[in-house]
Amino acid sequence: MSLTIQKLNVAFGKEKILHDISLHIADGEFVSLLGASGCGKSTLLKSIAGLIEIESGVVKINGKDMSRTLPEKRRAVIVFQDLRLFPHMTVAKNIAFPMNIKKISKERQKETVDSLLAEVQLEGFGNRKVREMSGGQMQRVALARALAANPTLLLLDEPFSGLDGKLRLEMGELVRKLHRENRLTTILVTHDKQEALKYSDRIALMKSGRILQYDTPQNIFKRPASREVADYFGRMNYIRRGDWEIGVRPFDIRIIPTGKNCTVEEVVFMGETAEVRLNTPAGEVFCTAVSSELERMDITAGDKVGMEIKNEADCIRL
Repeated sequence: MSLTIQKLNVAFGKEKILHDISLHIADGEFVSLLGASGCGKSTLLKSIAGLIEIESGVVKINGKDMSRTLPEKRRAVIVFQDLRLFPHMTVAKNIAFPMNIKKISKERQKETVDSLLAEVQLEGFGNRKVREMSGGQMQRVALARALAANPTLLLLDEPFSGLDGKLRLEMGELVRKLHRENRLTTILVTHDKQEALKYSDRIALMKSGRILQYDTPQNIFKRPASREVADYFGRMNYIRRGDWEIGVRPFDIRIIPTGKNCTVEEVVFMGETAEVRLNTPAGEVFCTAVSSELERMDITAGDKVGMEIKNEADCIRL
């Protein structure tokens, strides 16, 4: 299912939340809406689902204008951060809920529930009460319930934010797997840039109700549209070269141990990698290198070294 949004505007009272949002999501794409809290990500997601009244603009699903269509007619299912499961019901009844509303036969419901429990790796949990489940298990139940509605558009509103790192990674992998196997068009709201870079076909980076850049993970990281986008995705060195200022990521700076025009101000060990802060003729420059390589070069604070930009570096001219 493709999704096209054209000049979408949303306001709450006199406060405008979304400003002329336009983007196209192809059938089967995984897209992340990325940005800090309050940037309009969740509002955009709810507007797509039909849960928020839009001020102006168009929401097209498969080329059909759905801007004034009821949520239940859009074949879009949203999984919220708080999951909104029914704690007094069993896992099976929670998953079957959307099918029950559609009056699907009990036999078909059971077949679907059993299949979905296997998909989300919860075989044998059907008769357990939701309140007896762990946080990660409840996330899986919420996903299974969403899939039970047979959506073609899956909307995820920061569903992993309450999970620890390991469980968050597991859930992200599961969502990506379900997305592919069920051939869904999926939109994930997140403030985690690594999550967006890892799972997305494209990323819409948002700020103050606007999209700063909508692009592939590779392009948005290596070829940001502005300094603001570049800085969002991590540290960037800005180096003056003639009339141009270029942006270079720390990994694209190479230390030359035999050089003498730079001073090592600090070496910060970060496990597999280390960050080196250099005082150079171009100003302060940060370099990230493999820890074992730095140990081999025996570089410590106070040393004189050289630096160069790697030949294959993606430099941004600003």
